Amino acid sequence: MSVATATPTLASPTRWGIRPLPLLTAVNFFNYLDRQVVYSMTPFLASAFHISKFRLGLLSLVNLVVFALASLVSGPIADRFGPRRVIFTGILLWSLATMGSALSTSFPMLLIFRGLVGLGEGSYGPSANALLCAAAPPGKRGRALGIYNTGMAIGGSAGLFVGAVLAPVIGWRNVFWIAGAPSMLLAVISAFVAAPKHIDRPHAMPARAFLLNPTYIVTFVGGILVTFGVSGLLFWSRWLIIDERGFSVIGGSSMMLSIGVFCGIGGVITGGIVGDRVSRARRGGHALVVAASLLMAVPLGLGSLLITYKPVFALLTAMTVFCLSMCNGPVTVLVDQLAPARYAATLQAVFMFGIHVLGDATAGSVVGLIGGSTTVAHSLLVTILAFALSGLLFLYVSHRLRRESPPPA
Repeated sequence: MSVATATPTLASPTRWGIRPLPLLTAVNFFNYLDRQVVYSMTPFLASAFHISKFRLGLLSLVNLVVFALASLVSGPIADRFGPRRVIFTGILLWSLATMGSALSTSFPMLLIFRGLVGLGEGSYGPSANALLCAAAPPGKRGRALGIYNTGMAIGGSAGLFVGAVLAPVIGWRNVFWIAGAPSMLLAVISAFVAAPKHIDRPHAMPARAFLLNPTYIVTFVGGILVTFGVSGLLFWSRWLIIDERGFSVIGGSSMMLSIGVFCGIGGVITGGIVGDRVSRARRGGHALVVAASLLMAVPLGLGSLLITYKPVFALLTAMTVFCLSMCNGPVTVLVDQLAPARYAATLQAVFMFGIHVLGDATAGSVVGLIGGSTTVAHSLLVTILAFALSGLLFLYVSHRLRRESPPPA
């Protein structure tokens, strides 16, 4: 089975400079730290601005809608002005907006700054991915992106830890100052990253026939559901673990950090290895691995939300995160397989835009709206339902792929 991928290529010689992979991995760490540090400070923000759980969820909604829109349009901008300039501008913007969040005197003002964080991060992401693909040899691009995404797993977990531990001690405003400052330095360093003036991308239009393929549509809906569930769990994790389950700030924050780092990275690596092996044995193997990991996460996640005994809760939470993390790599490969190389970029762009706008952005507010009349643990049961439905959809995708012929090259 041939795997169709859209691979950027260098259009001009790469100038001397700092190697992209180590620098952008460090940048990705602070990218996710700055995005998710707010999630662990929600009780303090609710108290400071006297807002409901539903309005707290708007912090995620605004950030991720702007992020998705910026991701969609930043590619052509990078084509015209070069990836180095877009990466520099994106990092600078989100670091300034993160520190600007500390100056918020009202909740609408905080929403504006979180939107600007999304604008910077959405501008940076596609250019960073394209630069890493262009800089790495063809046989090592997956490895390079895997190393790059460890920054995501560690940075997101660190953001939850930093916010939960430092906010009660130094205040949420000072946490924003501390979170945003390192990215300012990285923005300056990124101006010297080794990058070509221009990166050619495969022609990706028209791709209507592949976008309207029932297999792609089902994959699209499944991606929205799993992203909704994961985002809901992330946004309300601090409230669940510390405020409702009764873990101490240090203990709960350390648990979030440990689970995020070890189970997150372990799940990502395991999912990639198992997905590749199963796909060699049967067509639709990556979809099957996604389905299996999601369906395994359902009883584990259900138990973690209903069982209050702390050791069992912690164990089930760790196992749930591991299973959910297994989806990351196989889902990306699956979307690439649904079209020939010249159309894969379009399918990936639409997929990413959809899951962030319809999945990520809505999760915090929806769970918060339900949580207004019950506990966060009970309101998070909607995320388990999303995982179950998504798992069944990906199982159906695997079945369809076994019967379909691969897309033409």
